[in-house]
Amino acid sequence: MAQECGSLRIGSGVRLLTPPLAHSPMGSVPPPPALIRFGVFEADLRAGELRRNGVRVRLQDLPFRALTLLLSRPGEVITREEFRQALWPPDIFVDFEQGLSSAVMRLRDALRDSADNPIFIETIERRGYRWIGPIISSSVEAAGQDRALAPRADQPAERAPGDIEKATTTEPESRDFTARYEIGLTANARKPSSRVGLWLAVAVCAVLGLAAILLWRWSRPAPISSIAVLPFDNLSAPAFNDAFSDGLTDEIAASISHLDGVRVAGRRSAYVFKGKHDDLREIGSRLNVETVVEGSVQRSGDRTHVTVELNRTRDGFTVWSQTYDGTTADWIQIESQIASSIARALARRISPNDSPATHDPEAHALYLEARYLWNQRNFPSELKSVDLLQQAIARDPNYALAWAGLADSLIAIGDVEEVDPAAYLPRARDAALKALQLDPSLAEPHAALGMVACHYDYDWPTAEREYKKAFELNPNYASAHQYYALGLMAHRRFAEAEAQLNTARRLDPLALIVDVDLALLRKFQRNFDGVISVSKSILERDPNYLLGYSMLTTGYLCERRWDEWRAADAKCHQDDFLNALANRHPDEIDRALRKVVDQAKAGARRPYDAASFAILKGDGSLSLDWLEKSYQHHDYWMLFINVDPQYDPIRSDPRFQTIIHRLGVD
Repeated sequence: MAQECGSLRIGSGVRLLTPPLAHSPMGSVPPPPALIRFGVFEADLRAGELRRNGVRVRLQDLPFRALTLLLSRPGEVITREEFRQALWPPDIFVDFEQGLSSAVMRLRDALRDSADNPIFIETIERRGYRWIGPIISSSVEAAGQDRALAPRADQPAERAPGDIEKATTTEPESRDFTARYEIGLTANARKPSSRVGLWLAVAVCAVLGLAAILLWRWSRPAPISSIAVLPFDNLSAPAFNDAFSDGLTDEIAASISHLDGVRVAGRRSAYVFKGKHDDLREIGSRLNVETVVEGSVQRSGDRTHVTVELNRTRDGFTVWSQTYDGTTADWIQIESQIASSIARALARRISPNDSPATHDPEAHALYLEARYLWNQRNFPSELKSVDLLQQAIARDPNYALAWAGLADSLIAIGDVEEVDPAAYLPRARDAALKALQLDPSLAEPHAALGMVACHYDYDWPTAEREYKKAFELNPNYASAHQYYALGLMAHRRFAEAEAQLNTARRLDPLALIVDVDLALLRKFQRNFDGVISVSKSILERDPNYLLGYSMLTTGYLCERRWDEWRAADAKCHQDDFLNALANRHPDEIDRALRKVVDQAKAGARRPYDAASFAILKGDGSLSLDWLEKSYQHHDYWMLFINVDPQYDPIRSDPRFQTIIHRLGVD
């Protein structure tokens, strides 16, 4: 059986939101039941849910619709062609043989059924499938629905409201409900007169003729242009963490982000939905995407089982699905196959230059584990990611992605953590240059070089050039736009900075860190109410987001709204010095500042903190002393002192102006 689907074309057809069933024979049929019980399971057709002993069983849209069709005709053989007509709209062209096999396999997994010894679903060789399980009961919808239902010729014309059909596998006729009811047939339709019928026939022919012309003219609908890759579910044993499932998610997203004309939602936004399985319409609306990739990973020993599907967000329709099985040595090939299949499903071409970044599966496994740790965004994990990436490079010195990842990890440590940037950022520059030497098409190393040039070398022309090159190579790389915005802020190019942040927000709409930078921009624009407003909106989305509290207290500090500052600090403590400042206790302020200065002298705290707190205390001379040290330290925040209103009291001081000139932001 082929592992990848064939060609696929996405059209503009409309899919019913209720689970479609098989085409019925001519004549009328009874209403579909809302709830069907069999064994310990029940299928809620209206909610589209399968439950086992009352607990919901996760089942994707396509397998559930296959279940609905099977339950509609128990005991009957449903051919593969009937499945095709019922499950795939006419505007979707897929390798439905593979798609159907995959859907039935997932359905059997959910029902804990077996193809070799079936309880519910029997495979009829070269024909199709048959439902063989006993059906305990079928609860029919109460009367009074908007739909009017036509009775079958061999049954009474009316049913009592709330009637309950008791069904068994020996009475399939009593359960003969079909997709005809899902599209709203009308009961007791009056036969028109011959003249009316003639005009109706003419009108129908005219409409069909026009539809045929339109179909001929627009037979090639616009391909899908936006997608999100949601975090794959990790169904493995507890011994296996999320490194592989998250890594697989990220690698697939990275691969399809290079497709021309396709916008890929940013990682930070996609991971908001990790493990949540929200409604696809809501996901599509929040991420502003037409389709999502979902999947799961199950590892046992050296074996890996991966399921992937591409779903439309407007109606939940499964455009494409596939399963993959292999060993650790097959991971690289699996990633490539998935990316290629999705590209075809999106009616796009994979670049002929796309090829595996490494042929060493162990190096790739180390890389995935390192990127997983890097995304944890804490100091110990970042240090561990550096170690793993160095191991990957030792196994394959030509692994460009590992070099690029090493640059990112070193920057995360050198820019943000309480360490000496000189110990990390020059190494990050070297790693990024090596990555580009091996693969000039990578965008991430250019963004890394921009960060080093901007915040360590204070070389803005080089930084700006690198940022622009990054999003030229990968327009979907939201972080490049975000980093560029920070540099533009430092140079008072506020309108351009906001435009770049808006681009980053469009690409990564749920990434809170982008809104943190927007709050920072509002501070530099001296719009302190804006700082507070943006910060509150961040905390509404995530009440535990530390940087949201940091910016909220910054806004209150700028406006000297101490009561509100203390209330926010009570929820997320900022710093002992700031607390003393808010309480306006001079002795506590002096004591806290001395402690910060002593820590900075000992190398336990960044010099910039001493400079920042000294100016808040009103000691301009001490602040300038520590700004000099911060410049020599290549501190990340030094870049912004010319636009930070905090330094207004010493802005005209010659020492301050000298520092500004050396930073290149005057």
